[in-house]
Amino acid sequence: MDHDQQYFQIRIDKSRRADLERKPNKWIAALAPAPKTGRVLDIACGMGYDALAWARTGRKVVAVDYSQGLLRQASRLAREQGVDNVFFVACDATRLPFRDGTFDVSYSENLFEHVPQWQEVGLEARRVLATGGLFFVRTTNRYCPRNPEIRNLHFYPLLPDVMKRPILRWVVRRRPEWVGHTAFPAVNWFTHRGLSRFFTRLGFQTYETFDLIRRDMLSPSKRKFYAVLELLKRYRALRYFVYPLLPTVQILAVKAGTVEGDPRASL
Repeated sequence: MDHDQQYFQIRIDKSRRADLERKPNKWIAALAPAPKTGRVLDIACGMGYDALAWARTGRKVVAVDYSQGLLRQASRLAREQGVDNVFFVACDATRLPFRDGTFDVSYSENLFEHVPQWQEVGLEARRVLATGGLFFVRTTNRYCPRNPEIRNLHFYPLLPDVMKRPILRWVVRRRPEWVGHTAFPAVNWFTHRGLSRFFTRLGFQTYETFDLIRRDMLSPSKRKFYAVLELLKRYRALRYFVYPLLPTVQILAVKAGTVEGDPRASL
């Protein structure tokens, strides 16, 4: 079995009932357009769980991915679920085949870390979003001491690039299971402030999840920590103590103004 087949099989084996019954991302849903009116773009949809979640709310969803194999699996799941308002498209996320201002909501979860030209994905997402549209990103956190992208190498994100490249080549060649047998292992790690700065330069208004949290969004077991979360919401400097505890960087961006200079220089 080659690496691609192993990768697809791993993804299929991880399919769970919880994934098939997944709800739309709560951070986007907090600000998203009314149901049945929003046009949604899922960039790097993978097995399609999130695309199906949004489609079940009545929205028209387009889900794109570079992998034909994953798109076939996602399409199969949509048929099995009886969902007919999601459309799957094979394409490169840095060159989206859609007109300007086509979508009201877009999101990209677990993609930026795998794309060397990740800035182009942000530029394309901005182009295809309507004014006022939402773009949500979840990606790797440079300062989290636990690295889930490359097993057994938790220190890897902190290494200089000159050391990262040969180490990653060795892992892909000798220890492919450490990167889940993917042909596109993670090559980028981000910070909350750095990614926010990038999107601000693109003309977005940005929010961290701390900015959006409400008591009713928390599970009963987490509501006892709401007072702490309120402090993090009010006093941004306190977040630096919490960032290393977070496995991912999550940013919600609202398309507002115009591009400021070259956004690629912001990180």
